[in-house]
Amino acid sequence: MDPSLIHIDHASMTPKYKQLIESIHRALETKTLKAGQKIPSINEISQKHDLSRDTVLTAFGDLQSRGVIVSRPGKGFYIKKAKINHTRKIFLLFDKLTSYKEVLYEAFADHLHKQDKVEMFFHNFNTGLFESLIRENVGQYTDYVVMPIPSKTVASALKLIPQDRLYILDRGRRLFGKQYPSVCQNFKEDIVNALVSGIELIKKYKSFYMITPEHSHFPNSLVRGFRQFCKENEIAHDVVKQLPNNRTEKYNAYLVLDDRNLVRIVKDAYAQNYIMGTDIGIISYNDSPLKSIVANGITTISTDFEQMGKSMAELILNKKKDHIDNPSSLIRRRSL
Repeated sequence: MDPSLIHIDHASMTPKYKQLIESIHRALETKTLKAGQKIPSINEISQKHDLSRDTVLTAFGDLQSRGVIVSRPGKGFYIKKAKINHTRKIFLLFDKLTSYKEVLYEAFADHLHKQDKVEMFFHNFNTGLFESLIRENVGQYTDYVVMPIPSKTVASALKLIPQDRLYILDRGRRLFGKQYPSVCQNFKEDIVNALVSGIELIKKYKSFYMITPEHSHFPNSLVRGFRQFCKENEIAHDVVKQLPNNRTEKYNAYLVLDDRNLVRIVKDAYAQNYIMGTDIGIISYNDSPLKSIVANGITTISTDFEQMGKSMAELILNKKKDHIDNPSSLIRRRSL
């Protein structure tokens, strides 16, 4: 084995012994190293890569304990087996806990190998928390799946993670380009296409309101897509933070981004004895199992969170560098 096949980044937060272990793993995966082949000595690696002997010994001890290498007295270290039982330990950073994140998580975990482990964290759109979670966990995981805060201020934190181990989930492609593999939504295009697919239902109503919550973390592209759809189809519309006059109005349709406002609208509609889907129309953003039964079924615009989890698992399992657009659609139920 050529010592140059070992790559050590002295500026990385990943411990150097782990970098050495990963170098051996990569060489085995690419078949640069094969069973029975001799690897460089502790002294060779130590001198060439400016590492202490203890660091190299720690790495070799780990590889020996897992049966990857074997010591032959007086001859050195050799590859014992070319295939590694490589258990993944995955860092999964969500923005916040919601019912549809549970669907995503379960699909993701179910499509990994049984021995793989997933540890879940939440940043709640707090930049300081986002950065500290990454700093504290760099070097502790084999793969990092991150749902980023929509701000360029977090780019420096993402760069702490080795680029070949980082995957972007759900959003962030516009900000971070295609430098990391990703499974993301195309928010503006998705909402326009979903609304177009239900245009005959929406046009039953006299006005169409999008209700966005205060201090919303929803992408602005959703509002742009909503306005584009309404203008192109000559639909009277407005984007508001709360219900006009705090009441639903007969023959209006409402696209509600958050669940708190959704509950308010459903309660008010019941209070006024409105028939949902006839007197008023309701579309909620992001599906969940509960919305299929609330008020006899709430129509939703939603990406397929189960598919998102499956696609991300496949990227990791197959070490792909793809950029996948996750499918979204209008899920028709009685509220429209």
